[in-house]
Amino acid sequence: MEVTPRGALAALFALILLAVTVTAAEAEEPRAPHQVFNQVCAHCHMGDKAVGPPITMKFPESVHKARGDYMRQVVRHGRNAMPAFRHSEISDVELDALLEALMSGEFAPRSTEK
Repeated sequence: MEVTPRGALAALFALILLAVTVTAAEAEEPRAPHQVFNQVCAHCHMGDKAVGPPITMKFPESVHKARGDYMRQVVRHGRNAMPAFRHSEISDVELDALLEALMSGEFAPRSTEK
């Protein structure tokens, strides 16, 4: 198969475009945990929705690793009605921060009692 100058130039341009696109995607700032939660999780996991199980309660530190591993598995691969989320939807950095915030109770309902 003969490669024409025009074909070679088109292939080179495609490779450059791909490299720039990948670099730009990697350079994006990760979203904060509350942004990820509000944009992705809250639709089903807020108390008033009753679609997905509650995930905002604080977990004891003794179960952080096991619970975090389980939640990571469910986020990446789905389970029952829970869809899987690709790395392009929730990056590993965002997921790590989200899981830490969830485990520590950052999104837990606040008591209104004084």
